[in-house]
Amino acid sequence: MNSIFMHWLVIIIGTLILSISISNPFYKLIIGKKIQFRSIVQIILRTILFLIGLVLVFIGLYLESI
Repeated sequence: MNSIFMHWLVIIIGTLILSISISNPFYKLIIGKKIQFRSIVQIILRTILFLIGLVLVFIGLYLESI
C-alpha cells in the first residue's frame, strides 16, 4: 500500500519546495524568519530550491507512470 501512494508524496513534497522557492510570503514564513541571508545567497538558494522541486515533481510523475 505504501508504494502505491509514494509517487503522490514525492509530487506533494516537490510542489511544496516549488512554492517555497517562488512565493515570497511563504519563503519568509518558512525560511526567512529563521535564517537571514544576503541577497545573492537568497537568489542562489531559491534557484537551487526551484530546481530540486522541479526534479522531484518529474520524478513523482515518472514513478506514477511506471
